[in-house]
Amino acid sequence: MKSFLSYIFGWCLIIICVVFGIQSIALDASFYTKRYETYCFDEVLHVSQENLEECITVLLDYIKDERDDMVVIQDGKEVFNERETLHMKDVKQLYQNAYTVMKISIVLAIGILFYFLIKEKRWLSFLTMGFLRVCATLFVMLVFFGIWVATDFTSFWNWLHTLLFSNQLWLLDPNTSFMINMLPEIIFNELVLSIVLYLCICVIPLLLFSLYYQFKKAPIGFEKKQ
Repeated sequence: MKSFLSYIFGWCLIIICVVFGIQSIALDASFYTKRYETYCFDEVLHVSQENLEECITVLLDYIKDERDDMVVIQDGKEVFNERETLHMKDVKQLYQNAYTVMKISIVLAIGILFYFLIKEKRWLSFLTMGFLRVCATLFVMLVFFGIWVATDFTSFWNWLHTLLFSNQLWLLDPNTSFMINMLPEIIFNELVLSIVLYLCICVIPLLLFSLYYQFKKAPIGFEKKQ
């Protein structure tokens, strides 16, 4: 039971790190505007840098539920069409669900921590071992998806969309969709790598501490003495 709870605690930490990474990177307008400048998107799309910044800011504010619509008027007409609007509605719901899962994970992690503090003197031994097991699972996943992303990002990105969305609204036509042109694959490729890097920065210190504690501090055979 305690080993299982420690494993759940570890996954709660990972979920919290991932959602915080999405929140701090994917929903930060500066991430996109810096790349618009780097890749000269204003020249490619024949719009001003200010117009691009306005569009991405509106999209992100909509996803974060800081505005009720994503209407952007430029040159007397709406920038985003109906299909794009419907897709972003799905994206917004997906993020809000992820944010809810993160809050549940925080509450669950705190609850498990208090349980161990009250019931188990060797609480840190259990929690660090649980986290190490989670990291082992996470490592296998990162290697698998890392190879996939490195060799065929398009295939990975399409698979991810079919997994997350129950419709095909995410299939946007570059000839009619401004959104797909202002958010091309290269942006999402860098976005995924940035979130993975953020996750590693969060996880590695906890991993090193867990390894140190297990090898130097944890009582021998502590799990068998439950």
